[in-house]
Amino acid sequence: MKLAVPGTAVLVLLVGTLGSCRCAEPPDASGLREARVCSSPGEGGALSACPQLCDAVGRLPAPPPREGLARDITSTALDVKLGAMSGTATLMVAESKEPGLSLKVGKLKITGVRGRCGGLQYTVKDGQLDIGVPEWASTVVVDYTFSSTSNTDGYRESGSTYTWPAACGNLFPCHPSPDDGARFSLRIGDLREGQVAVYPKAIARDVPAYMLGWAVGAYTERPLGVTRAGTQVSVWYLPGEEEAATEGTRHLRDAMDFFETQYGPYVFGDKVGSVSANWGPKAQGGMEHHPFWHLASASMADRQIHYHEAAHGWFGNGVRIQCWEDFVLSEGTTHYLTARAVRATEGEAAEAKLWESRRQDLERAVARRDTVALPDATCNAIDMTTHPLASMIPYLKGSLFFHELEKQVGTAALDRVLARFYQLHVGKAARMQQLLDFVKAETGHDPGPLAQGWLRGLGIPAAPSLTSGPTAR
Repeated sequence: MKLAVPGTAVLVLLVGTLGSCRCAEPPDASGLREARVCSSPGEGGALSACPQLCDAVGRLPAPPPREGLARDITSTALDVKLGAMSGTATLMVAESKEPGLSLKVGKLKITGVRGRCGGLQYTVKDGQLDIGVPEWASTVVVDYTFSSTSNTDGYRESGSTYTWPAACGNLFPCHPSPDDGARFSLRIGDLREGQVAVYPKAIARDVPAYMLGWAVGAYTERPLGVTRAGTQVSVWYLPGEEEAATEGTRHLRDAMDFFETQYGPYVFGDKVGSVSANWGPKAQGGMEHHPFWHLASASMADRQIHYHEAAHGWFGNGVRIQCWEDFVLSEGTTHYLTARAVRATEGEAAEAKLWESRRQDLERAVARRDTVALPDATCNAIDMTTHPLASMIPYLKGSLFFHELEKQVGTAALDRVLARFYQLHVGKAARMQQLLDFVKAETGHDPGPLAQGWLRGLGIPAAPSLTSGPTAR
């Protein structure tokens, strides 16, 4: 006898009941959601079995690849094998009735895409990975390989990462927009003998994708002390750099202590520090890979760059920018906090000398190529790899704006404004105009005319002596 069994039914034979059967429907998948019935990914993004879900959805077809750039990534767990130059990214994505998910993958070679219950369909074109994600799914796992680069666009041949502004896709599948924050975990393995990897195991706040990074080399760690809030501060340097690292971080613990005391708790872990990154003999500056920010090896003796990168824990990373046009909210504010750290750790005379130097630096920068420091009529409409905003202009004009604002409202008042704004927006994206509005609401002083001259205009506004001391209000 031939039985016709519907495709959605399961044939159940009962022993001892000859010639009869019971046809039972498979578990109902209509109300199941992975995030509600399955455990969260473990270390390195490992996924445990979830039969309650997978038994119900196992026979459902995987949806075809669809573009979905708007679908939010809530967290990314990376498991990186440096010897094989391979990685596995386990992404938690927001629920959506639309099946698409798109990720920027740059120069990565995608070797597989899967979900909790099996393979997912995908396509890769022009550096974008489009995936078909079932409605029930909240986890997407991407296996890939990557390559090293001699440029500032991924994993550098010298062992450190550099993905600002939008090259995270050369390191892991990502959303590079600065407002698109996510949480991260990271595991680095397969190191060569004698190498040390400096990286955060977890970042438990939403941050821009370019913040995540690591450095690998023959590092020596030098502890610098503990702040009053309990944050351990260290410096990691490469062979031959001990003297420069010691000089550059002489007051780094005190600077971190000042930031924590004055502006609010540090949120990226209880251990921080500067890491030397070999970017070449002529490279200068740093990169805000908190909690272990990178400094060019040639800049290790420069105390101000250490302070600047540390201050990004408050603005740029703690409060991230919503649009690239708000770059000054990250760099101008941080450059101003750098000067405040100089005052707190080295004294007012050292700070006065710094402001004089910045005025001269700004004159040279304006002569080379001036630009508006806050072009915020648009949002994420500019390309930071080519736009003149990616220069020292927003650093210098932004910090000098705050320096003049400090004179107008008083040091104590401006400190309160920055602290409250940070504490209200930490883990979120903000615009510079929001901070300007907040200044007016909190102090009663309208910073608009000052912002018009320093941030929205060209040239250098006429100003009183930049070396005159601030007032306390």
